Amino acid sequence: MYSVLMVDDNAAIREALARSLTRRGCRVTTAASGVEGLQALTQRSFDVVITDLNMPERGGLWLWRQALIVRPELRGRFVLIASEPLPEPRSLALFMETERFVLKPLSLDTLWRQVEEAMERVPRSSSGSRAEPDERAARP
Repeated sequence: MYSVLMVDDNAAIREALARSLTRRGCRVTTAASGVEGLQALTQRSFDVVITDLNMPERGGLWLWRQALIVRPELRGRFVLIASEPLPEPRSLALFMETERFVLKPLSLDTLWRQVEEAMERVPRSSSGSRAEPDERAARP
């Protein structure tokens, strides 16, 4: 199925998400930092990259910017997982133009939907950060 790079400095979260994705048929490679994630990306390509926003030294936005230099085909294939505090709006705005964003605590089903949408290149919902349906679109 999909090859996924899972980057998170929290070992328990990283491994739990990797196990869940593996059960759904993904080939998962894990990395404990943005730097490790970038090293993995220089060695091989992945279908989707799931990364934590806030990590020591190099976080998810740094990894995204660097990854697009090494693997431009990954544009639209990132899922950023974040808790508060969020970065300044300007930094996040560029990311949100093409990528996906999920706030912690997250459900495994929500994460899986984001992975599938990234692979199908479905435009992310205009409601943004919580990866929930845009209720405004349902109103007459």
